Amino acid sequence: MKLFRKVYRVLLLSIQPQIHTILYDPVWTLFPGSQGGAEVLLSIGFILLTLILLRINRKTAWPVTIAYIFIVLYFTLLVRSAGAERITMTTPFQTIRNAIGWSDGWFTVVDRSNLYALIANVLLFIPFGYLLPTLVKFARRWFIILPMGLLGSLVIELAQLITKRGCFDVDDLIANTLGALAGYLIYKLFLSRG
Repeated sequence: MKLFRKVYRVLLLSIQPQIHTILYDPVWTLFPGSQGGAEVLLSIGFILLTLILLRINRKTAWPVTIAYIFIVLYFTLLVRSAGAERITMTTPFQTIRNAIGWSDGWFTVVDRSNLYALIANVLLFIPFGYLLPTLVKFARRWFIILPMGLLGSLVIELAQLITKRGCFDVDDLIANTLGALAGYLIYKLFLSRG
């Protein structure tokens, strides 16, 4: 276990600055001062790239899935530093209310960073929704993707809570699960063969 921790720390410390530079610098100019905006743009790019790869050749599903798992771990745990305390947000739709308001019959953006976080959480699990049924035959039904998306999101939220690298947010569970369902819809429309 100690060897694993040493290897993990060496790898993390050596590649994290390069990954951060590769991922953020090209899009930072589009969303200056907004990490959430960069994550949204990167997520959309990853989704489009993986869908093209999967349409061309289904054999790319495993390498794409490995890259997806690494990206999810990077954005949800590795890039974050540990906080001083464990934070939980258990009020459903609070992040949504903080991001979007209603004024004079129109939706308004209340807090752009919360809106970016909400969109990023939906986008984060879209690949889950089309990669899982591409790889595993039993997961080709929406009623399998729904609990699997919720379970995957719950694992991430609990890991963030335990490691203090983020907070446990019920709205993240909702957004991630919706993203998995959206990904499944993409699978049914563009990737399923039959």
